[in-house]
Amino acid sequence: MSDMHCPDCGSSFSLERVVAAQAEHQALDYLLSLAVPVADAVAQYLQLHTPAKQRLTLRKKLALVAQLQPDLSRQCITHKGRDWQAPHANWQAAIAQMLRQANDGTLTTPLSGHTYLYTVLAGMARTVDGEAPGRRDTVVVRGQPMSIGEGLQVAYGGKDPALAAVEERNRQASPMPDHIREQIAALRGKKGNQ
Repeated sequence: MSDMHCPDCGSSFSLERVVAAQAEHQALDYLLSLAVPVADAVAQYLQLHTPAKQRLTLRKKLALVAQLQPDLSRQCITHKGRDWQAPHANWQAAIAQMLRQANDGTLTTPLSGHTYLYTVLAGMARTVDGEAPGRRDTVVVRGQPMSIGEGLQVAYGGKDPALAAVEERNRQASPMPDHIREQIAALRGKKGNQ
């Protein structure tokens, strides 16, 4: 009973294919239900998955849309274990950025998944939320996050690391013999008299 037959043409197909076709139709319906600018951006994004000198099948395109559908619907993505707001405007901007990068040759295509898109979307959400990507104003000292100034205070006693290193070398150096000190003092005294 796994094979079915078309009542019109008599061709046979499996029940699995019927279920897959239904999922493809739902993905297409979803894409068509999106606002035109968003649907257009998603359609252009699909081209980034197309290998050179080849075409993506409709089945592959719809599978890619089906993967994006839940996140597009809720306008939120999960990336690196965290949820990020991703309104449709961000999707459009992220895809536009990726298309520019592909045209400039800085984005390697074909894409094999959605990881880069989600990275761009998370970066946009981070900027909107006020969390600067790759913050450089904090460090971790002995397992504790703190400002760079506090970290220097803890590690070097509030001194510039280069100055602290010079002072440490001077402290560990052997003392100058007394007769050398006297010779230096005599030379300095002669210099002052001239």
